[in-house]
Amino acid sequence: MKRSEFLKAGSLAAAPLLLNGLPVMANPGTGNLFFDYLGQVMYGCGKVLVIIQMNGGNDGLNMIVPIDKYSNLNNGRSNIILPQNAILSLNNNPTTGMHPAMAELRNLYNDGKMVIVQGVSYPNPNFSHFRATDIWFSASDSNVNLDTGWLGRSLNTQYPNYPAAFPNVDMPDPLAIQIGSTTPFSLQGPSVNMGYNVTDPAALLNVINATTDPAPNNDYGRELTFLRLMKDQSNTYRVAIQNAYNAQATQSTLYPASGNTLADQLKIVARLIGGGMKTPVYIVNHPNSHDTHVDQVVAGNTTTGSHANMLTILSKAINAFQNDITLMGKAQSVTGMTFSEFGRRIISNASMGTDHGVAAPVMFFGAALNPGMVGLSPEIPDAPTVTSQVPMQYDFRRLYSTIMQDWMCMTPAESQSVLGSNFVKLPIFVSSDGALPLEDITLTGQYFSGETRLSYKVEDNTHYEKFTVEFSSDGVNFSPLQSVNRVSLNGTETYSFTHVSNAPKLFYRIKGQLLQGGRIKYSNTILLRSNARQQLISVFPNPVENNQIYVRFMEQPDSWVDITIYDLLGAKVYYNRFTNVSGQLSFRVPPSFARDTHYILEVQYGETVAREQLIFR
Repeated sequence: MKRSEFLKAGSLAAAPLLLNGLPVMANPGTGNLFFDYLGQVMYGCGKVLVIIQMNGGNDGLNMIVPIDKYSNLNNGRSNIILPQNAILSLNNNPTTGMHPAMAELRNLYNDGKMVIVQGVSYPNPNFSHFRATDIWFSASDSNVNLDTGWLGRSLNTQYPNYPAAFPNVDMPDPLAIQIGSTTPFSLQGPSVNMGYNVTDPAALLNVINATTDPAPNNDYGRELTFLRLMKDQSNTYRVAIQNAYNAQATQSTLYPASGNTLADQLKIVARLIGGGMKTPVYIVNHPNSHDTHVDQVVAGNTTTGSHANMLTILSKAINAFQNDITLMGKAQSVTGMTFSEFGRRIISNASMGTDHGVAAPVMFFGAALNPGMVGLSPEIPDAPTVTSQVPMQYDFRRLYSTIMQDWMCMTPAESQSVLGSNFVKLPIFVSSDGALPLEDITLTGQYFSGETRLSYKVEDNTHYEKFTVEFSSDGVNFSPLQSVNRVSLNGTETYSFTHVSNAPKLFYRIKGQLLQGGRIKYSNTILLRSNARQQLISVFPNPVENNQIYVRFMEQPDSWVDITIYDLLGAKVYYNRFTNVSGQLSFRVPPSFARDTHYILEVQYGETVAREQLIFR
């Protein structure tokens, strides 16, 4: 179905429930197939995700400001840049600040209830609002156009009897609630529009009275029958929504009295959550377009203007909602996120605005987060030009993978199946036992003539207080060898350590202690050998030439050999399994590897895992 055709069909939203004068769509789908799927799998978790969509492409550089790059940023946008003394500082983050209109969100960050993920985008970004939104909603590559959403296909696989068996005892409430009156294209499932639509009052009356005209025995009739089922469901959900809304009064006094429709939407969400709704996903929309090509700021006072007004609305609304949820005793089970389809360019326009850009920050808020900043302050050239862009640090699908695994209780295999590839998690959430994801400390090592040489790279160095090298001769019982305090405030930092031992097997790992709460996070564990062969593998040439890689084994692999190459963000970029390997393996990788860029080569055979850093010339 073409977009124009579907929008025509999908915009027939009829008789929505009104709460405080705002239309509430009680849909089996959210309008976003990604969030539809999240809603399905969260029923067993008791957790709630609240999504705030900031339509139009938000200027992340004016929202989350790289104060360590202020001079370069000023070179590109001197007519709109915030005065440096007006930028709000953040605890334990000397590189980054917030727009002065976001005082409430700055306080949430400093209180440990916010995570900022820097540089979120995807490869080969698209700058069309429609297409970029499609990519975010479908989780597709930028050069792939999907007729169905990946979550729609997942729902069809997981719930083949839907909608006939819903609602039921286990799922009595909507899978998601969207506040608003639009139905985005992503509601289209594999074969049908999954939205609840009523064309006129007479049709709604037929649903209420359980009377229907006979449906013809053709494709149209089957579609009509499906839509009638959806209508029946929505009216059942209508009662549940009303009961929950009336069961819980607003607790917070921080909601603005008027002029903030985002806060009005979040107030309804809070009442529904507090009233016992099992709905796991809520979607609200910022009322303003963030497409600020002109008049983003007011000349003479860049702390004011249209963007400042948007951020004021956002900050006050989220703060009131978080306060409300906390007073209701729901803070540990509710988290929220903001997103926009793209960012803005580094350089400003003469018309006091900014054009469509690449990467932008995503904010998470809640009490169950690993607080702080994921990623580095964005790189800004000394002399930005019209083509200068904020570079991507994290593919948005890594955020989706993190949400699904660490918040929605999905397995890594389920996440990979849904996304079509393995997108490595980010350290956004704290797990139920207080442990943190194990993704951002990478340990490598070599053994030479009685001496182990270790190197470990820390991607989020500013979050840590100290690191401890731990050793084991059996892979089970580890003891500390050396502890060092964080050596810099660099986002990424590399540490080294030398150890003398003649144990037959040498296991090493790194224990990182975080600043927030003293929580512990471990690196990968590596195994080295102290026999005459000295090391497990030898990789050559390194730097790699002509994409040809040779791996020499110091011991005979037992059977198959798995070769995996990761980029330094942890994303898998190559995998192959080889059989009947003797002492040496030769293989060629695709020409897509970036030159003068480091990668991690992982070689696994049996229970043995060895890693080497690679660079391509």
